[in-house]
Amino acid sequence: MIIDAHSHLQDQRLCEKVGLELPPSMLNPDALVEEQLESGIDLSIISGPRLMDFAVENNSMNPIEVATEYNDFVTELISNHQSSFAGLGVAYPFADDLMLREMERAVKELGLRGFVISPTCEGEFIDSPKALPFFDLCQELDVVVFVHNRDSCLACEHMQDYRLTELVGRPNEMGLLAARLIFSGLMERLPNLKLLLGRLGGSITLYAGRIQQGWEMRHKRKDGPAWGADNLSESFMDSLQKIHVDTQTYHPPAIKCAVETLGVERVLYGTDYPPVPRSRALSIEDVRNTLLPSDQLQLILGDNAARLFNI
Repeated sequence: MIIDAHSHLQDQRLCEKVGLELPPSMLNPDALVEEQLESGIDLSIISGPRLMDFAVENNSMNPIEVATEYNDFVTELISNHQSSFAGLGVAYPFADDLMLREMERAVKELGLRGFVISPTCEGEFIDSPKALPFFDLCQELDVVVFVHNRDSCLACEHMQDYRLTELVGRPNEMGLLAARLIFSGLMERLPNLKLLLGRLGGSITLYAGRIQQGWEMRHKRKDGPAWGADNLSESFMDSLQKIHVDTQTYHPPAIKCAVETLGVERVLYGTDYPPVPRSRALSIEDVRNTLLPSDQLQLILGDNAARLFNI
């Protein structure tokens, strides 16, 4: 079984209400099913990123209304395509009681498999204590937190040419988020949290050794800024290896690096289709071109997602 953990569809009516313009491919479930069959994919995990961000930034819709309407939409979408789709809801990570109750409804009544959120919220990264009730509930519900970039990113004003925001900025911000979440102590506090980072977690696996060494030397070096709060009782690498990432890089050596750094059980096939209009069959080949053993390829292509999303 091949499962794409990173695929998107949006509700056209809801997008119009918040003023979000999207390519037609993001609104066409039949086209997604057709491509899925052509690429040899059995199941797509559907999510709706950026909708919540756009509504909040433009004050065009209340977060609880966005969550309720999208969660109902994706539930109906799945009911009409049960053999093709499973779904994630949307939520606001700085959640109040109403949002937490909506999250419970989305999982317990609607059967959604988790929630998609962005790396930042209200100008803060989601390692903020404001997000702890959200993360606590996700662990309690045993559902996935899928972190997907918003349209903008840090320093995007320097990335207006060559689509650098998309190609460089967003992955780099994801790597920064991974480090912040780990050093905040979140993965030790919530060791069973199902955290999935898009875009292979940015550069976090490539720089894992450098960051681990910096953590080991944190009290020995006298140059530079102070380390800050010491929130880890175990090592940086111990927490890093509790995170899951998807394969959306299109670069087999980077996928193999993630496998060697995190363990094969932590890497899931994902494509960012249809916003990235690249055949998903090519993304399957990216995984196979790592030349990993066949049993490890099957874990990445489907078995890890089946386990993580309780499929």
